[in-house]
Amino acid sequence: MIVIIQTGDPVALAQPYGSFADYFIRGMDVTADQVQIINVHRGQSLPTELESIDGVVITGSAAMVTEQSPWMIKTQHWLEKVIELKVPVLGVCFGHQLLAELLGGRVDYNPKGRNMGHSLCQLTQAGTEDPLLGQLNKQAAFNTLVSHQQVVLKLPQSVKLLASCAKDENHAFRYQNHVWSVQFHPEWTTEIMQAYIQQRQQDLLSEGFEPNLMLKALQDCSEARQLLINFKGLAL
Repeated sequence: MIVIIQTGDPVALAQPYGSFADYFIRGMDVTADQVQIINVHRGQSLPTELESIDGVVITGSAAMVTEQSPWMIKTQHWLEKVIELKVPVLGVCFGHQLLAELLGGRVDYNPKGRNMGHSLCQLTQAGTEDPLLGQLNKQAAFNTLVSHQQVVLKLPQSVKLLASCAKDENHAFRYQNHVWSVQFHPEWTTEIMQAYIQQRQQDLLSEGFEPNLMLKALQDCSEARQLLINFKGLAL
């Protein structure tokens, strides 16, 4: 059983493609009976029987880790117990930042501004040797989809840096040998990214972006999507 910790809901234009959990279910190619979805942002309780959990995925969110809402703190306390049991964990975007803050890193607004649309992810040497990310691209760089304003400004001392991108030095990391954390969205499709750019059009224009050019710049991200299949293989 893979527990999907859902920490938010898609913007209106992306809702026809389902919930955040739906994105991961399709990306990992699992069935509904192989996952348990917990909407922590709505107050749902996390499982108490941890021994039956094969893996954990933490989704993205419009919420900010710096808000330190009660549900975020409760989720972090629960994750501490799961991590101690060596359960494979994958944090994505908000989930990436939540894990980083839990492990002793620092999260805040990116001084380089919003990062949205197509982004090139560059693996470190450790990233090329990583069991989850290392097989994604022989050239150690691959296309990703991103949408975030906050980033991990200070990496936890206990982790290995796996990847960076132009606007984010701490783009992916691994803790011990069973916790992975990525800022990009391996679960998103081009259609979902298009919906987010269109939804945020006015904000993007006010920040000096050109949404039409951002839409044209989108590229296939099948290599990044393979990360989810790799994670399923490590968990189930």
